[in-house]
Amino acid sequence: MKLFITIIAVAFVSLSSCKRMLEEKPYGVFSNSNYYNTEQDALNALLYAYDPINNIEYAARFLFNLADVTTNQYKSYNRGLATPLYNWDVNPNTDEFLYFFKYAYLGVSRANSVLENVPGMKNISTTSKKQFIAEAHFLRAFHYFMLVRTYGEVPLHEKVVESISQAKASYASIEQLYAFIIKDLEAAIPAMGIAKMQGRADKVAAQFLLSKVYLTLASSKMTGAEGYEWVTDAEQMYAKAAEYAGAVVNNQTTYNLDPNLLNVYDVNHQADGVEHIFITSMYRDGKAYEGNFSQLPQMYGIGLPVIYISSSITGGAGVQKTIEATSSWSYYRVDNDFYNTYADNDLRKRLMVTTIYNENGTVLATYSPSNISSGNPTLNAFFYPFCRKYTDPYSLGTRTSANLYLMRFAEAALIYAEAAGPTTEGYAWVNKVRARAGLDPLPAGLSPQVFRERIWQERTWELAFEGHGIFELRRTNRVIQGITNKTVKQEYANFFPVPQRETDLNPK
Repeated sequence: MKLFITIIAVAFVSLSSCKRMLEEKPYGVFSNSNYYNTEQDALNALLYAYDPINNIEYAARFLFNLADVTTNQYKSYNRGLATPLYNWDVNPNTDEFLYFFKYAYLGVSRANSVLENVPGMKNISTTSKKQFIAEAHFLRAFHYFMLVRTYGEVPLHEKVVESISQAKASYASIEQLYAFIIKDLEAAIPAMGIAKMQGRADKVAAQFLLSKVYLTLASSKMTGAEGYEWVTDAEQMYAKAAEYAGAVVNNQTTYNLDPNLLNVYDVNHQADGVEHIFITSMYRDGKAYEGNFSQLPQMYGIGLPVIYISSSITGGAGVQKTIEATSSWSYYRVDNDFYNTYADNDLRKRLMVTTIYNENGTVLATYSPSNISSGNPTLNAFFYPFCRKYTDPYSLGTRTSANLYLMRFAEAALIYAEAAGPTTEGYAWVNKVRARAGLDPLPAGLSPQVFRERIWQERTWELAFEGHGIFELRRTNRVIQGITNKTVKQEYANFFPVPQRETDLNPK
C-alpha cells in the first residue's frame, strides 16, 4: 500500500520482523493535494489504519504476552523461548511495553489521518465517506481502549501530529480517556451498517466494543479496581453495557453463537463463520512480512516436526495436521494446572491437545507432566497440553491463515449475561455458551454477586488464550489473588508502566 502517513514522534514503523531498525521521527506528511484525492485513496488510508493490529508487536503476538502469559494460563516450565513476562521479570524498558505502546499509537495516528482528511474529500460517495469516517472513530476508540487498560494514563492525541513539538501531548486521566473512547464509539455506531468483512469492523463491532467499555467501568467500580474511583454508579454502567450488548445478541442476524465449537477455530470458517464479529485478516499466501500472514500455530506447538491431532473434539474419527512446517517453537505453553480447572466434560478443555497421532491415525504420544524428564525426544517435547485454537493444516510452510479472535459472539453473550445479572435473559445467554461446551446450566437463584463471579470464571474458560486474561483480572480487582503460578510485580498489577523511552521523550 503506497501511503506514507504522519506519525507521532514516538511511533515506530518496524513492520514486525523484530529485526528492522526503528525510527523515531515523522517521515512523511501528506495532504489532500498529494494523497486523499480518490475513494480508493480513502479506502487505502483506512486499511492502513487497521494494519498495525496485525503486527507482532501489537495484537498478533505481544497482546498474548501482556494479557495471557502474565496469568495462570501459561507457564514457562523453566525451558527456553520464554518472555520475561512469564515470571513478571519486567520493568519500564521491557520490549513488550515499548512496542505495544508504539504500535497502538501508530494505529491512533493513522485513524486520526482518516478523520482529518476524508470529511473534506470530493471524489468519494457519501455512503463510503460516512462508513470510512465511522470505522476510523471505531479504530481510534479500539486503540485507546487497549492503551488505557494496559497503561492507565497515557497521552491523548486527537489530531495528526505534524511536528516533533506536537508529539508531546498531555497525559489524559483515565476518566478523560474513557470519555474520549465513548464519544468516538457513539459517533461510529449510528453511521455504520452491518456487513461482515474479515479484517474490518461494522456497527455490531462498535456496539460490542462500547458494551465492553461500559462493562469494564461497571465491574471496576463494583470491585474497587485501582484507577476507577471516579465512576459514580456501577449498576448504571452495567445497564449501559446490557443495552449495547443486547443490541449485539438480540437485534441483528448476521452474527450468532456457532453451534459447533471447533468450527469457531477452523481457518476455513473465519471469514464466513457466524461467531466472528471482528477478526484480523492474515492469509497464508501473504508475502513479505509476518502480519500479512500469521505464525501463531508455531507459537502454540510443542517443538516437533509436523504432527497430527484429532480432527474432532467430540470423539469423531480422523486426524489433521496442526501445521505444514518442519517444527514449531513451543513458545506459548499451557499451564497444566490451568488445564485441569476445566471439567472433564467441558469441550473447551479438548481445545487443549493431550494426544498426538501419526499420519495414519495411530497414537504417537500422550501428554503427561512427567514427559519433561523423558529421554524420548517426542515425549520430552510433550510435557504440557497445547492449544489448538490456532491451527492451520493448509499452511504454506511457516505462513498460516490463523487469525486473532478480537471480538466474537460468545463474549458478547457473556458481556450481556454479566451486565444483566441473574435475570431470565442473563441466565439464558450464559447457559447457551455453557450448553455449546457440553455443560449443564448454572444453578438457579444465584445472587447478583455470585452470578457475576460465575460469569467471570466462564469468561476465563471461554476466552482463554485469546488475549483477555490480565484485563479480566484487572477489571475485577483479582490480579494478586487470581495469579497463583507466578509472583506478580505488585507495582504493575493494575497497570503496566508507560515505556521509559516514552517518559524520557514526553514526561508527565
